[in-house]
Amino acid sequence: MNRWWHLFLKLSLTLLVAVGLGLVYLNAHLTRQFESLSWAVGAKIFARPLELYEGAPFTLDQVRFELDLLNYQNVQGRPGQGQYQLDDQGIRVGIRGHAFPDGIEPDRFVRIDFAPRQVSALTDGKAQPLDIIRFEPLVLAQLSGAHADREIIRLNDLPPRFVDLLIAVEDRGFYDHAGISVTGILRAALNNVLAGRFAQGGSTLTQQLVKNLYLTRERTLSRKALEAIYAILIDAGFAKERILEAYVNEVFLGQWGNRAIHGFGTASQFYFGRPINELSLSQQALLIGLIKGPSALNPRRFPERAIERRNLVLTLAASQGVITQTAAEAASKRSLSVPNSPADRIGRFPGYVSVVRRELTNDYTSKQLTMAGLKIYTALDPQVHRGLVEGRKQSLARLRDIGLDATAEVQLGALVVDIPTGEIQAVLAGRDHRIGFHRVLDARRQIGSLVKPFVVAAAIEQDTDLHAGSLVRDEAVSILDDQGAVWAPKNYDRTEQGVVRLETVVANSINQATVHLAFGVGLDPILERLQTYGIPVGPTKPPATVLGVSEMSPYQVASRYQGLLNQGHLAPLKAVRTVVDETGRTLSKRPFQSSRLMTARAAVQVDHMMRVGAKVGTGRAFGTRYTEVMASKTGTTDDGRDAWFVGADGRRLGVAWVGFDDNRKAGLVGAVAALPVITDAFQYVQRSNRSSTLPDGLRYSWINQSGQIVDQSCEGAEKRPLPIDYPEARAGDCGAGDSDSQDGRWLKNWFGG
Repeated sequence: MNRWWHLFLKLSLTLLVAVGLGLVYLNAHLTRQFESLSWAVGAKIFARPLELYEGAPFTLDQVRFELDLLNYQNVQGRPGQGQYQLDDQGIRVGIRGHAFPDGIEPDRFVRIDFAPRQVSALTDGKAQPLDIIRFEPLVLAQLSGAHADREIIRLNDLPPRFVDLLIAVEDRGFYDHAGISVTGILRAALNNVLAGRFAQGGSTLTQQLVKNLYLTRERTLSRKALEAIYAILIDAGFAKERILEAYVNEVFLGQWGNRAIHGFGTASQFYFGRPINELSLSQQALLIGLIKGPSALNPRRFPERAIERRNLVLTLAASQGVITQTAAEAASKRSLSVPNSPADRIGRFPGYVSVVRRELTNDYTSKQLTMAGLKIYTALDPQVHRGLVEGRKQSLARLRDIGLDATAEVQLGALVVDIPTGEIQAVLAGRDHRIGFHRVLDARRQIGSLVKPFVVAAAIEQDTDLHAGSLVRDEAVSILDDQGAVWAPKNYDRTEQGVVRLETVVANSINQATVHLAFGVGLDPILERLQTYGIPVGPTKPPATVLGVSEMSPYQVASRYQGLLNQGHLAPLKAVRTVVDETGRTLSKRPFQSSRLMTARAAVQVDHMMRVGAKVGTGRAFGTRYTEVMASKTGTTDDGRDAWFVGADGRRLGVAWVGFDDNRKAGLVGAVAALPVITDAFQYVQRSNRSSTLPDGLRYSWINQSGQIVDQSCEGAEKRPLPIDYPEARAGDCGAGDSDSQDGRWLKNWFGG
């Protein structure tokens, strides 16, 4: 008997030592894990911030639009942070602060007054004038790892009563127990026996955190026992505040597709689109109520259940004195105030975000983008995007109404670019916001008449005597290729004018005259220059290249037109302005780069021809919409498979393509299908005239309908940039209409004659 007793004691002691060593190891392991606890906080992508100053070109409507995008709340009384109040003269706003790369914009109260089409005054809460204010930039997306989207917060970011509200509902003995609640476990055990199944867990906040961080969700006694041990060790090793902070950032509160919603900061943005410190008592109670079952209590799918659970949270909090009974009753009567669609920062700008991501892959790995907590500041302009979206809506509706999109399958790609810098201000990758094939970046389609300005620029660079009034034959033309096939292009309207001015070739998009011009100057030199401009020509150098058989994406088209409309200076297109790490250090800021696409003389002359197109040519519906001097070019390919439009003011350039993904015959026309998209893109921004500054080698002169240089007093005389080699007309000289007038040069440029 003694021998067995001694053996039992040895085995027991050995087991105790093993358990003790195991607990020591487990405690050390948990301590290391918890101390290094971090979350996959992906890179945030921001739009350009709204900057206001006296004279800034923003109306009340535009400012309110951006405040609504930022989910500021419109209130009747004095606004707090994240709120605004309207009155007859302007708007009062409680600005949320933001740490910008070049300095911190503080939380503060401001008043903004407006004059017609601009800001007239800025004052602070003490009515003192302010030089400039910047609102926090709109978050376009957060690049997250492991299908999680997290907004990390600290305890002092929470509303004052939030922690007390949470503890009252989920773990009223949190500050007193050692990680587990014995009474809670006994109560849960009794309920499970009565229910005849594992129905209740009796978990503390610490146990819930342990389960989320380290264990599975299976309901077994062994898992619950391990959970209790982990909770005791965590509670013994760390302060309650540290545990709470981990909990509020880890708790699971919903699912959207394959994206998990973890933490109250993320849930506040997902369900309400606002920081958690701006939530009302009712909204706070709703989030806390979701802990019990985010799927079953989803306020968007099951609003009645969500309201019932929220009201129970309020009742429990009132019964424990956390809030007053009056406050609980008032909050329980409020509506859910949850938008129908998730207030996420993922799906509203997919086309633009895709451009940003591709740009970033040149400098960062996927792991860096999803783990490093980078801040990526971009050039997206919400006002431009707003107009572009409305333009898309109008264009699609029109195509449907006239029977060109009966199947609702027509697609489009559009972007707007800042001409001097090449910054991309807005992108639409398709007919809606769904993420898929990117038609701005990846859809390469024939560009049609969009090539004509480049053909004319190439001709001007080849023959510097050419100008807007140079005459070009517009008659039938037949070309025999090397294989013996005849190419006989026709004008779109099947008419011929006999002879036209060079600017008319661009403005009215005349096919036959373009071919005559190319062959008159020399097809090979023209094609070689097109190649240097970035227009694909192909190894066989087909003559049809001058009429736009080259295939390009809207992005590529925009990059070429940016150089053409920037006096020949090409700036690489870019969306990203600055990348900042989590410490505020600027990691990259691409220097401005510029190269020469073509001579300024050629670019400016073609620019003016495109202005004629916007005024009286194929783009007149764009040019006459606004009072500013604009430039435009339409494009339509054979059988109306592709419709294009390029439009620009003095600062911005817009490009749109409309067509079907299967390249079907569609009967689309650039001026009908694509033009409205870009026309509307300019409606919410300050527009400016195309520049009247001329480069060396050009001066303004006056020409008549026959292209002759005349005195400005002559009837019908039009001001155009011409090479300075041409002499000015004598006073009163209105042109004789033959080669003896002027110096006879105008007839020498009658190509195809």
